[in-house]
Amino acid sequence: MPTFHDPLADAAEASEAMRGLAHASRVFDDPADTYTVFGDLTATMRSLRQVLDQLAATHLAHRDRAHHDDGDHLAGDRSALAAADELHRAGTLLDQAHDHLNAAFSHSGRIAWHPAPVAGLDHDPATSTATAGTLRLTVWPDTPMGEHQRYAYRITDTTSGRDLEGRDLFTGAGQPVDPDHAIRDLATFLGAAGEARQYALDHPDSTPEYAGLFPEWVGEAARTNADALTELTEPAEQQTEPVRASGPGRRWVSVVFLQGEEADQVLDVIDRDGTPAAIEHLAGYDYGEETTQAALENGYVYDEPPTGALDRVVTGEDGYTLTYNPFAGHVSLLREYTPPADVLEDAAVVQAREAIAGIGAPKHEPEPALKQATTERSRRAPDPAWFEHRGVATVKQSRGLSL
Repeated sequence: MPTFHDPLADAAEASEAMRGLAHASRVFDDPADTYTVFGDLTATMRSLRQVLDQLAATHLAHRDRAHHDDGDHLAGDRSALAAADELHRAGTLLDQAHDHLNAAFSHSGRIAWHPAPVAGLDHDPATSTATAGTLRLTVWPDTPMGEHQRYAYRITDTTSGRDLEGRDLFTGAGQPVDPDHAIRDLATFLGAAGEARQYALDHPDSTPEYAGLFPEWVGEAARTNADALTELTEPAEQQTEPVRASGPGRRWVSVVFLQGEEADQVLDVIDRDGTPAAIEHLAGYDYGEETTQAALENGYVYDEPPTGALDRVVTGEDGYTLTYNPFAGHVSLLREYTPPADVLEDAAVVQAREAIAGIGAPKHEPEPALKQATTERSRRAPDPAWFEHRGVATVKQSRGLSL
């Protein structure tokens, strides 16, 4: 027990207590207990700072009694001054250590430690884990930020044993807690990082846009597990449906292509209500023959729906095909079209592989009548406000990873 008056006894007891703490803190049965230890250590640091100041003050106050062993008072005085100066320097460094300890204390206070997995269960119900090749992905809900649910995650390369942890995976505003959905989002970002890594290897002088999403070793691991990550991005309830094979004379015409904020709104509809609701909404942009003629005139006719590596494709009713990419932020709706037999080989029909590569039919100005029809179509386009929700203006900035 502290004496509060005998510095020798209290110093010895403090030393023994810290030695005991060093031994006991090797293992914490409950990580939440670290918060209490943080608080006690912070108080200990403040007391230790006071002790250093008081030791320095004692050396200065009794300089007239300071001598070396040979009786040299001047040398003893200099040693007393030097000791006080070093004690003050130690106090200054201790102030810096206290600031860092206090910052760690603050960060630790934001952590909600989840219970350990129950024996016999594969994982905590609030945690989702998936494997993509040699990568193991784990996500769990973290402290929300406003209307956005935040997730912490761990990426493990089982080949090298390297781990990466983060807390910067977010959902759209107002979205419910859904670790499985967060796993798919994380896999999507990893897929993009893998593609960026492959592009950087193919083009050494380039700096791909998504190269900085993760450390280089993560991008390399994602590149070697690209196919497995692509499969992981497909939600179980919205698995990409095979597009009906092209029969004799069957084509697809573009109904609408959206990107940016307009696409983000539709992506939120997909997240909330599913792809049928998104197809139903986008079908409002279809004006039948008028849409078909506009697509023919501008060359937006394809043998197969054009898709990219991370695009998801869903075939709905009434001949509609929806393609969307949550990461790139674009949405497209196409409709089946069977042209008359005498125009099947029309030059305006663009092969899907050419459309993906950016090679299409020659562009030219539409005729005045088509311009008028396009303007009328724009005026009659459905009002997107029916599915807009809170924070939609910031969805693009808040969706997914934020590094």
